[in-house]
Amino acid sequence: MNSYSNYQKVDSYWYDQIPSSWTKTKNKFLFMQKKFIVGKEWDKFVLLTMGKSGVKPRDVDAGGKFPESFETYQKVNPNQIVFCLFDIDETPRTVGLSKDKGMITSAYDVFSLNKGQDPQFWTYFYQVIDDHKGLRPYYTGLRKVVRNNTFMGIEVFAPPIEEQNLISRYLEKETRKIDNLIKKIEKKIQLLKEQKTALINQYVTKGVEQNVSMKDSGIEWIGKIPKHWEVKKLRYLGFLSNGISKGSEFFKSGEPFLTYSDVYKNYSLTSPSGVCLSNEKDWDTYSVKYGDIFFTRTSETNDDIGISSVCLKTIDKCCFSGFLIRFRPFEKILDPEYSKYFFRSSIPVIHFSKEMNKVTRASLSQQLLKSSPVLIPPQHEQKVILKNLTFKLENLEKISFLNQTKVDRLKEYRQSLISSVVTGKIKITEDMI
Repeated sequence: MNSYSNYQKVDSYWYDQIPSSWTKTKNKFLFMQKKFIVGKEWDKFVLLTMGKSGVKPRDVDAGGKFPESFETYQKVNPNQIVFCLFDIDETPRTVGLSKDKGMITSAYDVFSLNKGQDPQFWTYFYQVIDDHKGLRPYYTGLRKVVRNNTFMGIEVFAPPIEEQNLISRYLEKETRKIDNLIKKIEKKIQLLKEQKTALINQYVTKGVEQNVSMKDSGIEWIGKIPKHWEVKKLRYLGFLSNGISKGSEFFKSGEPFLTYSDVYKNYSLTSPSGVCLSNEKDWDTYSVKYGDIFFTRTSETNDDIGISSVCLKTIDKCCFSGFLIRFRPFEKILDPEYSKYFFRSSIPVIHFSKEMNKVTRASLSQQLLKSSPVLIPPQHEQKVILKNLTFKLENLEKISFLNQTKVDRLKEYRQSLISSVVTGKIKITEDMI
């Protein structure tokens, strides 16, 4: 890769050195901001939203949370940069370039670029900053806000406009190639995930034996199951409890705390990622014990409610989040290791989706969870199913892991490439495009 012939050292939070031809400036000389509210004509505008993939049109018919009125939303034009300058650490992506004309919440800051500045270049630059939450030195308040006058006063280094254009074109070409490769690998991972789900469904509804007598399960979408299996509703197998909900002071430091993410990402629980200021009463009421099964209670969509994770080892002095529901079995009717697969099968998911009321924000109630059907093979058969299923899943999981490693490395390379180019470590020339 090319480098510049001359560099100058700079005293900056984001740069060590920059090309000598680049100019020190401030955001207020790059960006201009004029807010235009859509008002009563909001229905003439495309609703936009910002996420990891940037600023995109949002499908209003796909469900999710919406305000009572869009009249306070602001207009957005193509090539304007949108920033979310609050709750920055918790927001997956706080900057994006709009390719569309539309409207977006007025909580965001929408900027146009002054003449002689490339919007795509500065979007790439601030995405690099966002990747490591580099605006942290400028936060203020509990919500980690970067105030407008603070943001406008931030010093940056601007390449000449010709270089900005070259950099934008080069990165657009290179990141497109990387993104296409990532998509291909992620498609393989999704197919492996579907194979895994199909395999789990087969084993937890039909068992291992091929020539066993079958009976009607009594549930149309499950169909027939082995004749000697039981079907019970969850309400008869244990009791349910919602998690702890307290103010922000509670979630600071101290004892282990089981979060929504811990359950969502894992079939079985490992070390909780959160901490809290709990006491002995909380440890008893909101305990996390061997055999407990935790379900995600809320989500923006129905697809992500009722995701489960099983506790395979008691976690002392641990409490669990109010975004979770704990199921604690009365007795060991279901082997905990077997449970981690059964409750991640399609059976609970289909049941929840069929029974879930279409609401603005999906929420799993204890009542709905209690009505979920559970298929119960004899204990010895659960262990046989578990052994066979684990063996067959291991190969799929190894392949998935290898593919996910490739994706992670490509994302790291993508991030490193953008960072090196927009901070002047690599010089882009016309022959590279």
